[in-house]
Amino acid sequence: MKLTTKAAVGFALVGAASAAFATSVTPPATGPTPAPSAGAGGVVVEVWDTNNPNVGLSEYLGFDTTTFGGPAEAAAGRLLDFGVLGTSSFLSTFSAADIAGGFVKFAITGANAPSGSSPIIDVTLNTVPAITNGGLNTIVTSLSTAVGSVLNSAAACNNVNPCIATTGTADPNYTVGNLGSAIGGLAGNTAGTAGSGSVAFYQLTKNGTSALTAAIKTPFANATGAGVWALSATGDLTYTVPGGTAVPLPAAFWLLGSGLLGLAGVSRRKTLAA
Repeated sequence: MKLTTKAAVGFALVGAASAAFATSVTPPATGPTPAPSAGAGGVVVEVWDTNNPNVGLSEYLGFDTTTFGGPAEAAAGRLLDFGVLGTSSFLSTFSAADIAGGFVKFAITGANAPSGSSPIIDVTLNTVPAITNGGLNTIVTSLSTAVGSVLNSAAACNNVNPCIATTGTADPNYTVGNLGSAIGGLAGNTAGTAGSGSVAFYQLTKNGTSALTAAIKTPFANATGAGVWALSATGDLTYTVPGGTAVPLPAAFWLLGSGLLGLAGVSRRKTLAA
């Protein structure tokens, strides 16, 4: 067998090993529930078009701030692929011209316990703003109101997932209206751009008891790099944490690889004998 053939088999095995660390996630058909005021709120992606404020998409990703984990889970490294948002209707919701022009923005948010002693927010951020403990409660309360009054409300999204608006009547852009105003009125700070780069993920937690004390802002990251969210120009949402500890593949996988290499060797010997 030629070296290039062996290399091809080797690369195929490595590629398969890498693929083993990717996890496909299918968002549920309903949600998010409960709202953060009732406990751990759902982790939601919000997509909006700054060039067309009547168009927006909200989708509950199936996790909450408890099941998704905290920054510590980033130590393992992971790749979650949520597929094309809107059950594949992303491109029919947002115009190709606005996507190409950088007008389609997205943000990921999740929160819990606005009135509790330990409120938590998971959020995409471009820069880390100064947020106090008091501000943390304000943000979580805003998210709680948004989930209850927009995503779960019978007058708006009615707990249907995903929630897509093309007229503005459902107003799914709660990130802009609530979270954005809570963090210094700069919704753009939480936003990534569809088809362009990625945006970092942070967890915000309370620091002590004083409302004026700066809240703790911890990135989802490990020694290799930071966890980031990206939304492709075709609407495919991914969350990636580089490096981490590899999960061993089953022994049968490597036995299969050894068998393939062995068969290739037999083929080479037959060729030489001929």
